[in-house]
Amino acid sequence: MSSNTVFESGRPFDNFGLEERSRRANRRRLAVFLSVFLLVALAGLVYVFSRPAIYDATLRLNFVPVAGQAGGDPARASDKRFALRDEVQFLTSRALLAQAWERLKESSAPPPATLAAADPAASLQAMLSATAMEGSNIVLLRAQGGEPAFLSALLDHLVAAYQAGLAERYKSASTGQLAEAGDEARKLDAGVLAKRREADAFRARHNIVSLERDENQVLSEVRGIGVALNTANDKVSTAEARLGALQEAQAAGKSVARSRDNPTLAALEQQAAAIRGDLKAVADTFTPQYMALDPRIKSQRARLADLEREITAQLQSGQQDALQEAREDAAGARAAAARLRQQLAANQSSVQTFTSRFNEYKALQQELANLQELRQKAGDRVAALGAQQNTRMPKVEIIEAAATPQEPTSPWYARDAALALAGALIAALLTMGIVELFNRPPRQPATVVIPQAWMPLPGVGGGHAMDALQSQERRALPDAARAPALPAPQFLPRELATHEISTLLGAADQPLRAAVALLLLGLTEREVLDLRRGDIERDAALLRVTGAAERQLPLPANIVALLTEGDRPADAWLIATDKGLAMTEADLDAALLYAAHDAGIENAGDVTPLALRHTCIAFLLRQGMRFSDLAKLVGHLPADTLAAYQLLAPAGPRQPPEAIDRWLPALRELQTR
Repeated sequence: MSSNTVFESGRPFDNFGLEERSRRANRRRLAVFLSVFLLVALAGLVYVFSRPAIYDATLRLNFVPVAGQAGGDPARASDKRFALRDEVQFLTSRALLAQAWERLKESSAPPPATLAAADPAASLQAMLSATAMEGSNIVLLRAQGGEPAFLSALLDHLVAAYQAGLAERYKSASTGQLAEAGDEARKLDAGVLAKRREADAFRARHNIVSLERDENQVLSEVRGIGVALNTANDKVSTAEARLGALQEAQAAGKSVARSRDNPTLAALEQQAAAIRGDLKAVADTFTPQYMALDPRIKSQRARLADLEREITAQLQSGQQDALQEAREDAAGARAAAARLRQQLAANQSSVQTFTSRFNEYKALQQELANLQELRQKAGDRVAALGAQQNTRMPKVEIIEAAATPQEPTSPWYARDAALALAGALIAALLTMGIVELFNRPPRQPATVVIPQAWMPLPGVGGGHAMDALQSQERRALPDAARAPALPAPQFLPRELATHEISTLLGAADQPLRAAVALLLLGLTEREVLDLRRGDIERDAALLRVTGAAERQLPLPANIVALLTEGDRPADAWLIATDKGLAMTEADLDAALLYAAHDAGIENAGDVTPLALRHTCIAFLLRQGMRFSDLAKLVGHLPADTLAAYQLLAPAGPRQPPEAIDRWLPALRELQTR
């Protein structure tokens, strides 16, 4: 596509052909709509009005509970013969309907010929329903069909047949249940007697005194031996503990003999204490040298030494006596416990046998108790049934007799006809929409102009391309077809694909590659050419853009390396010629065109600085970037340009700058040389 291309320009618009196509489309829509609407409406109305009318006849019955029923609620009474739920089921049973059918055939209102089938009871059962009113004894009996007179007669004969068979059914049920209850009571009497005899014989055979375990001899003896064994074990533990304590004291060199248990030891300790007291009193008065020379004091000290030796001998003798006594006590306790264990082991077998028999006896007693309980219940039931035979029979009262219905209850012809017409309308609209979906007219070609300010249309000297195009079209149209022209829309330049950007960067030399990268970051051509080497902060990876739209842009690492290649001063031009001079716009446009041709890009003339900047803006907007944040990255955009860019933004909420990818994939993948 060239930089200035016109589609369908200069050709008059065919208003007459368009109007003819529009009229044909309207006629087609009307034909499809009427055809489908009439067909569906006719079918629906035929179905609605071909259905027969259904009449509804009702009859209300009150089931009076039998005497003695608590609360008067047959459904909860103890007498199961007259439960309300059972009577509701019986009202629509096949047996009762067969009786009502025979009555109908002999009545003045015979059943219609359509019901005289092989199974008339099933036909009547499909027409009837019986419902018990919650919280009461009232039953609603309903019959539905197409013959009003027959419905009321059916309900009347059905109730008559039910009342005729109620007394006989009640009497038969009462007599049968009473006989059944009496037989059950007699069988239980025989069972109780046999079980009692079996239990008594078992108790006598195995010498079981009572169901209390402690009252039986074998278990009582075993229990006494067990108590004695526990006592003997306690004594063994006490004796062994005392023996162990004495042995530990002897091993530790401690005396276990006490003076209060040995009178001799007590007298010796008393004499020794008296001599110690005298010696202490003398030591308080005389010096040790004098005491060593005094014969009386020397004799007292000798006497004290003799007493201490005698006390030591008495303590050792007492300790041996205590140990011997503890050993004898422990041995005696062990022997007593061993004898009791032997007695308990000898009686263990008899105890197990007795326990087994005792448990069997308890099971027999439990079975006997269960049989007696069943016998008691059976006797109560026989008594209750005997008392109820003298009560009055259940009674059924007709609260509301059946009346011949005058108006049908269904179907609702007016409502169903309206639904059929609404369905026909919806079907017609849907069908028309489907037909039009496959008969859409071809899309009319639009006039699209892509103006480039630096490349005028051929043959138009110095004027704007759009003005020239509008002037040509106005001259081509007749005066009658001319209308006030709408404001010319803003057209967008070409957007480069990812592979085109990559090939363009590969074909460009170092200065041009840097210029292309800056244009793809959203800078204008003038901003790129005004940049200096010091405008790049290499450590912070930032680019300072000066001018009317001053801003700072973050840079990827590979772009920072590309822009800072070589050792140049901070005031040097970032995009310069081979001689280090500033590059002009014409120089940049020409270098970019040469690189586009070398890269083999189709329509290389469309690859301009404006197209590269447009590619960056389109990349940002397609990600849903907010228009208010766009100027922070690409600078100021005119209002008409923003209106044209609105078509590129996706639907939905806009994204902040930190939520989108700021750099084109081709820039991220760019390798520095």
